[in-house]
Amino acid sequence: MARSVGLDWPVPAAALRQLPAEGPDALRLRLTLVRALLRCRREQQAMLEAEAAVRYHPSASAARLWAGRCQLRLGNREAGLRQLRSARAASTGADGVWGHLGAATRLQALDRVDKCKASAEDAYAYGDFKAAAARYGEALVQCPSDDKWSRATLLAGRAACHRRARELRQAVEDCDAALALFPRYARALFRRSACLVEAGRAPEAIKTLETLLRVDRSWPNLCDWLVRAHAQAKRCEKDFKFKPSGRRRDRDGDDEAGAASPELAGSDLYAVLGVSSDATEQQLKRAYRLMSLKYHPDKQGGSTRDFQKIATAYETLSDPGKRRLYDEGADLKKGNEDDSEDSEREEKSLREEVERKYFPERFKYWPFGDPFIEKRKLIARRRREAEQQQKQRRSPDGDDEW
Repeated sequence: MARSVGLDWPVPAAALRQLPAEGPDALRLRLTLVRALLRCRREQQAMLEAEAAVRYHPSASAARLWAGRCQLRLGNREAGLRQLRSARAASTGADGVWGHLGAATRLQALDRVDKCKASAEDAYAYGDFKAAAARYGEALVQCPSDDKWSRATLLAGRAACHRRARELRQAVEDCDAALALFPRYARALFRRSACLVEAGRAPEAIKTLETLLRVDRSWPNLCDWLVRAHAQAKRCEKDFKFKPSGRRRDRDGDDEAGAASPELAGSDLYAVLGVSSDATEQQLKRAYRLMSLKYHPDKQGGSTRDFQKIATAYETLSDPGKRRLYDEGADLKKGNEDDSEDSEREEKSLREEVERKYFPERFKYWPFGDPFIEKRKLIARRRREAEQQQKQRRSPDGDDEW
């Protein structure tokens, strides 16, 4: 068409007005091309063709319908809704009635999705996580396949409900489905990593958090979750290393290894209480009451060992200071202090190790090492010697006892 009027191809923007107007057949051909590109998952090229169709046929509702569908496919929900409303308002051009009905049908479906989503958020706020997950499921059924961003947000919302309900496998599956639509969806990455940490799959959680770090380094509390995941990985490794190979029996003939419930196996205190890693004080108290009643020694199926483990977990997590130290893996450093030369070197905390690895910009750059490390070693050595001297002065002389 351009060469027929004496213009070169591609046509410069200033010469577009010299092109003759396109007819209905040209519009149908463009929209067929848009549909074919969408089927081939080439959304960007489909968007360019749809914009060209809207530019050459501004009053055609069918062109605006497909432009809106392309915007929804790319995750631009607001722009897609504007195009769909424009298509519903106009019913002219080639296939105008069809474009008008198609836009009206999708807008009605999106309105139902918004209502279901609002109902799910209300149920989540009231703590009815199973009902909230069901509402998110209804919204996913109503959601058009073109609205990929809404589907991703709904999947991430249902994953949060499954996580609160301790249905971690379903939560991870919903996060995976959301990431299949948008691989760089930060909220889905974060929720997947949180579910993996609470499910005891720390190595996978670390990989997911590293992906989130590449996507958004400013995500709230990202360093805290990295520390938590690394601490959980070390605890799992410790549990596997010191796992008893056989079962022992006590004096009464009871099976000691089988006394502990599988639900309370492992050293993760959050899993012992059955709460998420960011549980509030009220959630911890409610979980402690339920678990202590369930495993009370006086009840059938109860266990003294399990009851004590639940009490220890609540005592640690209910205290803000102890909880912070537990999250930072302070319990993993116990038993490593002695008077040998190796212990005189500066021991970094787990948090410092993780923070130096993933956020090195927070620390000073010393290309030849810390210049004050020897001074700190000397101060620590003198402090230990002073403590030993004080202990010797307080303890009685061993020769006098004989």
